[in-house]
Amino acid sequence: MRTPRSQRPARLRTVRLRVVMQILAALVMTLTVLCWSLGHYQRFDCSRSHKFELSNQSKETMWNLTSPVKITVYFSPSSLATGSELYGDIMAMLREFQFYAHYYRNLAVERIDPLKDPAAAKEIQARYKFSGEENVLIVEYGGRSSVIPVPEMGEYDAAPTNYGDPPRLIAFRGEQVLTSALIGLIEPKLNKKVYFLQGHGEGLPGLPPLELVGQNLKRQNISVAPLNLAQLAQGLPSIPNDAAIVVIAGAHFDLSATELQALQNYWNSGGHLMVLLDPTGETPTLDSFLSTAGITPRNDRVLRLINLGNSMGILRDVTGEFFADSEITSRLVGLNVLFAGNTRSLAQRISPENPRSTRPLIRAVHGFRGCSDYLNTDGGGVHFDPVKDNFFPVIIAAMTDLGGVHDDRISMGASRMVVVGNSEFLKDKFLGGTGLDFFSSAVNMLIDRTRLVGSTPKTKEFFTLNLDDQQVRFLALWTMVVVPLTAALLGGVILWRRRR
Repeated sequence: MRTPRSQRPARLRTVRLRVVMQILAALVMTLTVLCWSLGHYQRFDCSRSHKFELSNQSKETMWNLTSPVKITVYFSPSSLATGSELYGDIMAMLREFQFYAHYYRNLAVERIDPLKDPAAAKEIQARYKFSGEENVLIVEYGGRSSVIPVPEMGEYDAAPTNYGDPPRLIAFRGEQVLTSALIGLIEPKLNKKVYFLQGHGEGLPGLPPLELVGQNLKRQNISVAPLNLAQLAQGLPSIPNDAAIVVIAGAHFDLSATELQALQNYWNSGGHLMVLLDPTGETPTLDSFLSTAGITPRNDRVLRLINLGNSMGILRDVTGEFFADSEITSRLVGLNVLFAGNTRSLAQRISPENPRSTRPLIRAVHGFRGCSDYLNTDGGGVHFDPVKDNFFPVIIAAMTDLGGVHDDRISMGASRMVVVGNSEFLKDKFLGGTGLDFFSSAVNMLIDRTRLVGSTPKTKEFFTLNLDDQQVRFLALWTMVVVPLTAALLGGVILWRRRR
């Protein structure tokens, strides 16, 4: 006999109430998580070339915006002008920039098609003074603006123009161009000037073999100027007052006493230096100056012996890995950098009073050693001396401070210097993406722009297949005839067997 509903225990009603409350609580939590996730999510670029993934420098530029940016895309996708094929890539790139601009709040994108809205097109042409036949991006920030012609965002092969064909697009460098424009608008009066010492066999960015480095510095709103201390006025030369940093990029010959004194005075007065050594040069005076600063270049070569079967080979191209203890390299940890040619190892002088005054940046991977018998004077081949040679870890880049606060994020009267035991890695024929990122990070940290350290925007190469007519016909036959016919036959066989 069933118990009447009114006589059921109150315990069952309590259980039901608890279940209902639990369901409601679960729904509230689910809705809360969903609402929170709308503004807190991650994006991943799984494409082959990662062409939609922004560099650390671009991300930090957007995160540190203090006022909104407006980008007007004056573009006709149906236009036949050079650069019209970049429309899809540009819009995809701008969506990534919007995401990192505080989740779309600080970057507004307006599209104007001159064919669909001629009135707005004429108004913006008159305001920014550009031809109506051009496709451009107009970037506005803080009352300042910059007009970017769309063809500058592509890299083209002009060879087809010799046969009457349009230039062929080979790479997309929109992120480089847009980030450069944003940095220039955000810091219009902070155009840092970097002096490169000359007169001792050093290179100068912007000219071969350091042309790519010069382009990278220019895109970051950094001016490059040569500095020849021997050609300055009579008496003791001095470093110009507008020098944000002085770079010695591969001095092959030694500095004179007056030149060294000028560098010493600059260093003692809070100057910032970057020294890239040329191991094939003779620079005892420069080495002595570096030793007094806390970093001693060793008289050796970093190399590795490899087994070639019947003989032993010498590997002189050094693979380096980054330390995580510095702002320069903290965002590059896990990457490898290649130092081509000869490389010297460095010894650090650790001060008991300030153990952080000198710290390593890069070391050679396990297996490389600093060999003092690199000249092979006895003709018996290279061999390692367990007493004189430098074994793992072999430091090939280090940083030192003089006074001030020993923190990469703060520069309060601190002289700073970065020393690298190789200068070949900056040359155009050896320069890799990681090497360029390290150099750019070191320069930005030394000129007190720590927020821009890390990876820099890279050119996105397009992947193309060059197929002849026979290969195209073969692919067409398989994709339009063989594969569909095979699928149809297989389906027919399966259907026939099921009906039996």
